[in-house]
Parts: sequence; structure tokens; C-alpha cells
Amino acid sequence: MHAENKDCLNLPLCRECGGRCCQASPGIWVDPERFFAIFFAGQRLTLEQLRSRLPALNLVLWEKSGVPMPAPRFLSSGCAFLGTDGCRLSISERPCQCLALIPDRKTLNQEEGCLCQLPEEFSRPEARNRWQKYWLMG
Repeated sequence: MHAENKDCLNLPLCRECGGRCCQASPGIWVDPERFFAIFFAGQRLTLEQLRSRLPALNLVLWEKSGVPMPAPRFLSSGCAFLGTDGCRLSISERPCQCLALIPDRKTLNQEEGCLCQLPEEFSRPEARNRWQKYWLMG
């Protein structure tokens, strides 16, 4: 699962809107293998090991769905990686959902909120399924 679709990623539009999606909620890494390749050189960690290492990366585990999934920390201003010039993560490090988001220029006409769309294969339910399988394989 590779989300670095150049048709989706529209950095000028994201800058223009100020990252409303990022202000509302950080994206998550849908693909466990990609996440571990980025942050841990592909090393497989137990849930306990991951839990102890995430704070140093400014990441957390979202567990509301019952399945732990890594995501950027959420601050009152939004995603912890949202800076004045946009995302501080390199494009190759960004969560799968962030890379897969399909920008919608109509968002700029809204007072607040984001009208951008996320393909189904990058949805939270899909991420939950992939992470559940990953943890069960452990």
C-alpha cells in the first residue's frame, strides 16, 4: 500500500488552506510495514517496545478502536507536525492518510472544516484491520 500519489498531493493547495485537515486530526499510518520501515529501519517491535519509543518521536498510539495504531500527537492547534510552513515531516515520512488525501479546492470557501476526501483503502476501518492483523502476527 503506497499512498505517495502525486495526483493527490497538492502542496500549494494545502499551504493555501493552512492544513485544515491537520488542524482537525492527524492522519495515521495505515500500513504497519511502511511505518516500521520509516521509523525503525524495518525492525519489528512489540507493542510495549513501540509504546515506550513513540513519545521521543512525537507520536502516540490511538487505541479508541480497540486496536493500537500510531499517529502524530494531537495538540490544541492540531497535528504536532503542523508548522507555519506546513508539515514538518518529509513527504516520505508522512502518514499514509495524509499522502492519500484528495484535496478539494472548495475547502477554501468554507469558514472551517475540510472537504478533502480519503480513499476507502486509507480509511480508519482499513487501518484498524491492517494493524489488527499486524499485532496478531506478532
